[in-house]
Amino acid sequence: MAPSFRTILSPINFDENSLRALETTGELARLAQAAVIVLHVVAPPGPRLRSGVDASAAEEKAAAERLTGICRERLSDLHCEVLTRTGDPAIVIIRAAVELKADLVVIATHADRGKPTAFAGSVAERVIREAICPVVTVRATAGGDLDAVGSHMTPAPATISPDTTVARVRQMMARDRFRCLPVLEKDELVGIVSDRDIAFSDATPGTTIGLLMTRDLITIESRTSIQEAARLLVECEVDGLPVVDGRKLVGIITRSDILKVFADLESARFT
Repeated sequence: MAPSFRTILSPINFDENSLRALETTGELARLAQAAVIVLHVVAPPGPRLRSGVDASAAEEKAAAERLTGICRERLSDLHCEVLTRTGDPAIVIIRAAVELKADLVVIATHADRGKPTAFAGSVAERVIREAICPVVTVRATAGGDLDAVGSHMTPAPATISPDTTVARVRQMMARDRFRCLPVLEKDELVGIVSDRDIAFSDATPGTTIGLLMTRDLITIESRTSIQEAARLLVECEVDGLPVVDGRKLVGIITRSDILKVFADLESARFT
């Protein structure tokens, strides 16, 4: 008997396991010839943030752009829509499932990293308890190894092409606070450019990044340990390392990511 669902809601948080859940969503959607709605929930701004509304709107817009790119790459053969909202993740997901008349929700569960994430296990559990439609959960696998880069990298990172101008890269770095950007040509990683490359260059705004990018790349795999990534960042004096699995760019990890991991570990020792 063919599956009866026609609309699948897939909440993702841009981490490795939620993207794996999206792959599961795609497989189910192809089997059932269903439409997919990909949802990202932005955390509400703090009470002291005066520009909270504007900040949330900007974050939703940036998230929507990332979702669109991810769907184009992974779900191009399916009818797919993207949706971003601000609020409590569990409540937003449950309400969205009702509003959109979803027949199925596919959501990732996550290993405990010492600090709650937007889609922590408790969120998935609440969605399972309160959703009026079936819920499929995707558990963390080897990629959930807390000692591995894959658990802490930025997955599906923003990328640029060699013919992107310096002016455009400056705009992206200022707007989204990127420290470095991988450079792809025909889906192949060919270089990386950092904010330091831009800052210390006398290139004109119209100069293309292909003339400034670093071509002698140092890459790692998602299963590489955090300790090894930290060693490479220090010894090679780079700000970020592209994460490549099977010749495919799957993420990037930066000095800030590494420092946050070690800071969280140190904090956990005293809690």
